[in-house]
Amino acid sequence: MAVHHTPYQRATPTTPTVIDWRRRGACGSVEPEVMFPGTKSEDIDAAKAVCTRCPVYRTCLRDIIRHEGGIHPDNRHGVVAALTGRERHAVWRQLKRRGLIT
Repeated sequence: MAVHHTPYQRATPTTPTVIDWRRRGACGSVEPEVMFPGTKSEDIDAAKAVCTRCPVYRTCLRDIIRHEGGIHPDNRHGVVAALTGRERHAVWRQLKRRGLIT
């Protein structure tokens, strides 16, 4: 998966638009269990499919990578931005190695 660097300022809870983009997420229209699948590949694929039609995918991806930072993969839960916890950790490590995030 290629990750392109774009300037980004992390949203904070007091940023007026932070709630706006999260409310527009495709995951808001599905049961939480869909986005927190077990280990079955078809369940994980179903969660990722929700993200592929999401209008705020890029914002979600940027926010979750920054938010989770170097958290161990076992402590990252659910599918977010079409990535499992281990996949998000791998993206974070790659960006960190390239010096694109601190």
